[in-house]
Amino acid sequence: MARQGESEEDRAARKATKKQLKAERRAVREGRPPETYGQKECDLCHQLKDLLIRCQVDKTEAWHMVCGKCWKDVSGGVVDGDDDHPLYRYGGLWKNLHRPATG
Repeated sequence: MARQGESEEDRAARKATKKQLKAERRAVREGRPPETYGQKECDLCHQLKDLLIRCQVDKTEAWHMVCGKCWKDVSGGVVDGDDDHPLYRYGGLWKNLHRPATG
């Protein structure tokens, strides 16, 4: 039964999306999650990663999650920052605990 004012195409798309989400949840439950399961996106390069560094990098003092590659640029490669990166502040690590076991 279509929702009020919903076209058949919209209904079919909604049902397909729901079916896909159910299949993904079933795969996780059965121990075969997708490769990107649990990953988060780097705030700077927008790539999915299993390990991110929480840090402040600008005047807004907002916390950003950055990958190791971007971290070297925002911190100068030094854990506590340096004179060239006065706005950098370390805030800890985030690890993907849902990452599939390898080997």
